[in-house]
Order: sequence, then structure tokens, then C-alpha cells
Amino acid sequence: MSEDTHAADTEAHAHAILDELKRQKLGDPAAYGGRSDILDRVRDYEKQELDTQQTISIASARGEDIEKLALLDSMTELYNHRTFLKELKAELNRAKRYGHHVALCMIGIDGMDGIRAHYGTLTVDAVAKVAANVIREGIREVDIAARYSNNEFVLALPQTNAAGAALLAERLRVRCGNQAINHNWQAFSVTASVGVATFPQNASNYDELIARAWEALDYARARGGDRVFCV
Repeated sequence: MSEDTHAADTEAHAHAILDELKRQKLGDPAAYGGRSDILDRVRDYEKQELDTQQTISIASARGEDIEKLALLDSMTELYNHRTFLKELKAELNRAKRYGHHVALCMIGIDGMDGIRAHYGTLTVDAVAKVAANVIREGIREVDIAARYSNNEFVLALPQTNAAGAALLAERLRVRCGNQAINHNWQAFSVTASVGVATFPQNASNYDELIARAWEALDYARARGGDRVFCV
């Protein structure tokens, strides 16, 4: 198979997944899109993160350790919230300059509160690590992955349109569901929901883009989880 044929087949597959995801949208479309309460949630969360930065024992950390603690989430070793926002803003500035797409995927593990109640906090941490590994192994080097909050992860995909983001999101959803988790003599699996939004089609600013992806994630969860929803 030639490289051009393979690329065409991949693009066709991506569009087929996106079309199917759009077909699955239920409910009143007028009730969806640009909810101000979710944008307020994004902005409030950003302010909280700036006001209550990670409490790091700088006195006991040196050199590379300090840099690592400042950039990464200590549990998953993905970017932390603050670093992600910095990288996303820079990527959107490049996209505006060169006319590129940027896709954003907000990923949530379904039923984390139930897992916490049934198995405890340590098991929740183990699930977060497994999810982070699935994400890390499933993305390109140029993609930007972070732990956005306790229960959500986020991906920024440079030069990626809605079809490409839908394809990746679906792959990550399937891989997450196929992971066996063994912790504290308990064996189980989890599912993931993913919300997808793209710049500039769905938002013109970083916080609006995050809000649209988070809104899409909320919609996917409300429909029962274990699914991808694209704006």
C-alpha cells in the first residue's frame, strides 16, 4: 500500500468515526454549546490553581527535582495544570499565526467517586497512573498531555482537526477500557469518557476551548459514559 493510499484510508476512517459520533448526539442541540457556567468553572479553577500552587518542599529538592516538581503532576508525571495552560496558550498563538487547527480532548475516568468510596484513595491514585500511561503511550511527541484536575486529564493536539481528534479519542477510550487494573488484591477495569473541541471552530481563546471540551465531556458522562462526544 502506498503512503498516499494509507493516508487517504486513515483520513476516511477518521471522518467515519466523527460522523458516527455526531450521529449519536442525542437531546436538544439548542441546549448544548457555550454554557457560561462551565466557562466560569474553568476560570474559577484556574484562579484556584494560581492561588494555591503545589506545596513543594523546595528546601529538600535540588536542581532537576525542583524543575520537575514545578512542571509535572507528582502522581502521574504528566504536565500539571499550570504548565498545561502555559503550553496551550503558546500553541494557540502559533495556530493563530499560521492558520492551524488545535484540538482539545478532555478525558475523564468514569465512576471515580464510586471507586474512591469502594476501594479508597490509594486505588484512585493507581487508576490515575494507569490512565496517564494509556494517554502517554497513545499520543504523538508533539501532543501536550496533562492532569487537569483530580478526575480529568486533558490533551492539546497541534495541527489536528475534529476528525483526527475524534479518531485519537476513540483509540484512547478503547485502550483505557482494555486495561486490567490490579491494586490491593482487587482486579477490575474502568471506562473513560472524552469531550472534544477544536480551535478555531469552537472557540477563539484558551479558556473557551477548555470550557467547550469540558462541556462535551459532561455531556458524554450524562449519556452513560464510556463514549466520545465531539462539539
